[in-house]
Amino acid sequence: MHSRQLAFRVASVWLTLAGITLLFPVLADRVFALNLTNWGLASEYGGVLLITGVMYWVFARDDERYAPLTGLVALGMLLNAAINAYWWAVGHYALQTAIFNMVINTALAAWLWTLRPRAVPPVPAHPR
Repeated sequence: MHSRQLAFRVASVWLTLAGITLLFPVLADRVFALNLTNWGLASEYGGVLLITGVMYWVFARDDERYAPLTGLVALGMLLNAAINAYWWAVGHYALQTAIFNMVINTALAAWLWTLRPRAVPPVPAHPR
């Protein structure tokens, strides 16, 4: 589980599938049990998730190049979990919808956080 490439790909697949689902209101209502009144907003959110999922797939193709973004991606996934908790708290998401999204996003955030590059201390110069 120490593969940054795999973590980016799993996050990519999850966000792409969630995004595609939210693009279609009837499908999204059945899968996520959303009680939304503004499906246009949900479709826009689906588009954002879809593009983000594609972006993470690109990150996976060159995971060393995009390694510095791993921590930021983890924080984004954690923010998404917090947003789901908020929407559940105000009554827009059913508990089963919020819990499912919060667990997946929090698990992915924790996984990606462990894979972020650590700062390497500078090598001291040799005395002459």
